Amino acid sequence: MNPKYLTLILLAFVASCSTTSGVGPQYQSGGEKVVIENAEPFDVAIAIFDPGLSDQSSYGEKGVWPELRRAESMYMAVHLRDVLAKSESYGAVRVVPNLLSSSDVYISAQIIQSNGEDVAIKIKVIDSTGKTWISKKYSHRVKPITFNNPRNKNSKGVLLLDPYEPIYQKINSDIAKYIKRNVKTKKADLINTVTDIRYAQNFSPDAFTDILSKRNNSYKLNGKPDPDDPMMLRIKNIQYRDQMFIDNMQIHYNSFASDMSLSYKIWQEQSFAESKSAREAASAAFWQGVAGAVVLAATVSAAGDSDSYEGARNTAIVGGAVAGSLFNSSFKSSSEAKIHRDTLNEISESIDGSLSPSVIEMEDMTVTITGTADEQTAQWKEILIKIYNAETEKTKTFL
Repeated sequence: MNPKYLTLILLAFVASCSTTSGVGPQYQSGGEKVVIENAEPFDVAIAIFDPGLSDQSSYGEKGVWPELRRAESMYMAVHLRDVLAKSESYGAVRVVPNLLSSSDVYISAQIIQSNGEDVAIKIKVIDSTGKTWISKKYSHRVKPITFNNPRNKNSKGVLLLDPYEPIYQKINSDIAKYIKRNVKTKKADLINTVTDIRYAQNFSPDAFTDILSKRNNSYKLNGKPDPDDPMMLRIKNIQYRDQMFIDNMQIHYNSFASDMSLSYKIWQEQSFAESKSAREAASAAFWQGVAGAVVLAATVSAAGDSDSYEGARNTAIVGGAVAGSLFNSSFKSSSEAKIHRDTLNEISESIDGSLSPSVIEMEDMTVTITGTADEQTAQWKEILIKIYNAETEKTKTFL
């Protein structure tokens, strides 16, 4: 091989290692407000995200801290709720511990990746009839300008915005587009009716089975209940109280997100730097390793093409030294990448959170429930069933 070709290979490699950092708008618009003609906007329930912690053996390697990821599962749900609510395309948008709550639209999500620089979430959106609207993976890479632009920080240097907001905006945009394209007045009325009947069946499983059938988690409506049906009137009263409870839960979620916000934003900024450095170090290690292999192959070829033993020997020595240098640099960069991952894992140790007892005040009673969000919700459902049964007995007495 001609030495000039070897030089060209090295120059091409050096050029390929150069990187540029683009700038541009950070947040895409979530789209215009969606209104369904002659129909009430849909209520949306967002379940606490699945933290995606199934593979416990690889936490350290992937830079995942379980306590942080569990905190993120609530934090992200709150921020998705806020983006959807701000769009004014929906009715009530609430974070819920699970998808057992009554709602027109349900959103479930699993965190695939979150390291400050890259975020990926698997999202599923279904309506109360069981129809899947969206099932896809969303991903976003945070740009350096998010943290470098002084306008994005307050006087104390704390980030004012959420670096992950573009991914929430994209989810909101896709939901809004689906509604605009696929949900007209008749379909909206169907979803609202199914929502009401399904909620009624939580208290009386045999109610309205003649007009609502279920098969493979899909609901088919064969008629509509009388709006003056005594059961539906009692259910509406229970549903109102249930919504009060869920709204009260939002206070806990808001408080948790607020308490976590400062530490989390600091973590995101530090994690962004660590993740970006680790990614670039790992990329450099790979390409330096490739370059070492290319140079070594070129050296062997050049030595074979040399006209003299001495020329071949000198080419091999020089080429071997360059290849060795690149391979050593590759190992060094791989070691640096691991250090970055270890540092990233240590940053998130202090973040944790839990729910406090809930106190529900109503016109005729005050209820205090304790435990986890799931436990509190289960206790509340038992209270609602008691209220429903008491009102049903009261109605029978008057009859």
